[in-house]
Amino acid sequence: MIILITLVIGKAEYIFSFLISLSMIIVSVKLFIDSILSIVNNNKLEFSIWLIIVCIVTIIIKLCLYIYTKNLHKKYNNILLEANCKDHRNDCIVTSFTLISILLTLVDIFWFDGVVGIGISIWIFYTGLTIFIESYNVLMDISIDDFTKNTILELAKKYPEIKSISDLYSTPSGYKYVIILTISVDGNLSTFDSHALADNLEKDILNLDNVSNAIIHVNPV
Repeated sequence: MIILITLVIGKAEYIFSFLISLSMIIVSVKLFIDSILSIVNNNKLEFSIWLIIVCIVTIIIKLCLYIYTKNLHKKYNNILLEANCKDHRNDCIVTSFTLISILLTLVDIFWFDGVVGIGISIWIFYTGLTIFIESYNVLMDISIDDFTKNTILELAKKYPEIKSISDLYSTPSGYKYVIILTISVDGNLSTFDSHALADNLEKDILNLDNVSNAIIHVNPV
């Protein structure tokens, strides 16, 4: 039951980050189209002191939110916090360039807004796409990487009592994985010793950074 709840919570993180990535991709496409039309139609951004004030306030708020969520992400290594952190960063950068574009209208430079908009839209699209792929892989239950899998197998080989490993499965749980492993031991080994062996191997596997839980089944041979 505990493992099931952990898996559900882990999936929820990636569902929300998946939705955030989609919103970033949609915004980037809309910004790209608007920027192209702005250059083609030679649109001129009008100077407004109130717009400058709004931009400055927005930049300050978004910068504070970015620093706050970045520190939380470093602490918990949570993909949802990472997605929010990048979203705040993108808003801060977009608003900063908007502010520059408004100020450049004072010297009759109107093309800057469109050109920068194209660059920012491509950058936001790339950021959203990377989060989308990471979230999608977890939601589709992509297995652990080969390096981690080989590391687990090497840990098991350190125990001479383990005769063979018949199964090794992994299920994403948040940004980590639940490892399910089946080992075969000597049938003459006592139940207590075989479970103690499994417990020790579980502890070794849990020391890996990207593993949240380990379940080991013991088969006598």
